[in-house]
Amino acid sequence: MSITTQALKPSALKPWLKYYSEADIRAKMPELSLYDFLYDCNKDNLDGIALNYFDREITYRELFENIQKTAQAYAAQGVKENDIVLVCAATTPEIVYSFYAMDLIGAIPNMVDPRYSPDGIREYIDEVHAKYVCTLDVAYPKVKQAVAGSGVEKVIVVSPAGSLPKAKKALYRMTKPDRNQYDANCILWDDFIAAGGCQAFRTLPDRAHKCCVIVHTGGTTGASKCVMLCDNNFNALAFQFGHCRIKFRRGQRFLNVMPPFIAYGFGFGVHLPLCSGVTSIIIPELDPLKLAGLILKYKPEHMAGVPAHYQYLMNDKRMNGKNLSFLVNGCAGGDGISVPAELAVNSFFHSHGCKYPLTKGYGMTELCAVACACMSDVNKPGSVGVPMVNTIVSVFDPETGEELGFGEKGEICVCGPTMMLGYYENEAETANVIRRHSDGKLWVHTGDIGFMDEDGFVFIDARIKRVIIRHDGFKVFPTIIENVVAEHPAVAMCAAVGVTDKSKPQGKLPFVHIVLKKGVTESKEQIQEEIAQLCRKELPEYVQPAFYQFRDAMPYTPIGKIDFRALEAVSA
Repeated sequence: MSITTQALKPSALKPWLKYYSEADIRAKMPELSLYDFLYDCNKDNLDGIALNYFDREITYRELFENIQKTAQAYAAQGVKENDIVLVCAATTPEIVYSFYAMDLIGAIPNMVDPRYSPDGIREYIDEVHAKYVCTLDVAYPKVKQAVAGSGVEKVIVVSPAGSLPKAKKALYRMTKPDRNQYDANCILWDDFIAAGGCQAFRTLPDRAHKCCVIVHTGGTTGASKCVMLCDNNFNALAFQFGHCRIKFRRGQRFLNVMPPFIAYGFGFGVHLPLCSGVTSIIIPELDPLKLAGLILKYKPEHMAGVPAHYQYLMNDKRMNGKNLSFLVNGCAGGDGISVPAELAVNSFFHSHGCKYPLTKGYGMTELCAVACACMSDVNKPGSVGVPMVNTIVSVFDPETGEELGFGEKGEICVCGPTMMLGYYENEAETANVIRRHSDGKLWVHTGDIGFMDEDGFVFIDARIKRVIIRHDGFKVFPTIIENVVAEHPAVAMCAAVGVTDKSKPQGKLPFVHIVLKKGVTESKEQIQEEIAQLCRKELPEYVQPAFYQFRDAMPYTPIGKIDFRALEAVSA
């Protein structure tokens, strides 16, 4: 490629920078740890409200004090630099304290969905050789099974009631008493903190580029991988949003309904607002039917959710005639949204007094959740926004690796400060996703097909990766289901695809196609029930297949691969 041709490409022209001020473009992100960056942003605002947990307001002063106490407690249990602690929980203040406390002492939380099966949790324990687990009491029965016979030495148990206001705590414990029988290796949170006492711990310098957390994703094969993110990744996310047209101001409120075991949930829903001096209203488990009530109660200026959340709002009668002008940044990530659905949400926002349309974003776990975003009035229907100020996004030919021009479709690739360190103990997959291009830069290959227009807006057209996205934004990787279904002795072949979830505003459900072995004598009804039981035993709740279909043979493409598009068509 000639110098002249290359200069006309998106990565050289960077048309998106016209949406940023010169000061934003020149701003330099400090090289700090997560904790130090958070403290530096709020050292003059210690009496501001950091967290709101079911109306229990926690100031920044209390936040930092509790982080310090939690760091002492982990150190007292023997947790030290580079130890990996499995965190199997929803978002509660204690989990927020733990995240930053581990950063202080150099330990690494391995964030795991508590809905996983005991076998699934055990796999994550063994994968990282975890000696410590922090979990909610409601997930303890599964964790107890998972840690049996493992190398786990200590289980720290958190109650969702721990940080509730007194009256709500009493009511919770009366209506939902903890009936767990805890093993000797368990310690309840209050005892855990008390045991920390004045335990000394060493604050580690130069943490900015070291792994601070492990979160999980599925790659191009659908196999789960451990994504290692560093302090700078999270800080860069917060820093870039602090230098864009979305204005986060002290005293504002941010409604976060996303879980902590995804980068979007913690990076965008907790770290970003806290570093902006904004109150993060944390909801451990959202019932979408209650979302309207939460918004009317708290009147948040910002919200992090998935597209389906806004469609629930549109259909909720409690929204009739309500003024939502307080909502300046209704953000939707984790899933795409069709243009008609987006325009319907925008019309809803406008009719309810909102100044700006739906804020869409785009990213992936390997990019700490966000690479592109719409920003206030910088928005085009159908797009996922423009690159963040310190991020470069462009489109490349998947076959030749050549950078394409504006309007040309190819693989979306990203270069920027939120790029992961790599996959834990998986150099081959890391090299497959992070590649050095001819320009000398490292680029993340997203596996998504799309294009960039001349204004710098990115549009996603299709996915290279085969993934089923549920109504709530959770991703289901078909190979996980296929691996379990294939365990049944009567199954010769199987393939899982997504089918429209007709009971929800949007999203898909897993539909499994099965070819049986020749000579099978059991009835299909009996086999299906046995397969369903197998799936219930080995798969998380949200991964369970919704439909099964037996067929004589699989459809194939001309080059001999299973034709998943054909299966999707017959499943609809």
